[in-house]
Amino acid sequence: MCILRKKAEIKHCGWADNALVSAYLMNEDSNAAIYLPDKKSKKYKKALVMASQALEEVSAIGYVPEDHDCDDFAAELFGKFAGLMWTDVHALNWFIDENEEFWFIEPQTKKVSKQITLGAGKYIRFFIGR
Repeated sequence: MCILRKKAEIKHCGWADNALVSAYLMNEDSNAAIYLPDKKSKKYKKALVMASQALEEVSAIGYVPEDHDCDDFAAELFGKFAGLMWTDVHALNWFIDENEEFWFIEPQTKKVSKQITLGAGKYIRFFIGR
């Protein structure tokens, strides 16, 4: 069962096999470095991610070039629940949902999508799992 534990904390709702997660990530960019620190990756209910206080809090932080820019937004959300990734020009997040579907998160705008948003880079440099 997937539930919100505290206002800003999302409880995972199961585990995805890292072979599946690696396949998703390699499909996005076979040259990207991948680090999955645990034997399995956490899954999150998409509806709870979309409605989470964590996503709301991170996106509400003001953008300040060099002081609080894309890497800082992505690091904040990584600290709460989501995986972290870097393209050649941008940092953003990702998660696996309860149906084992892969989603990108733009932490500055709360946009959740199946594809990397335009302007977020041409290739992926690395992924870090949660």
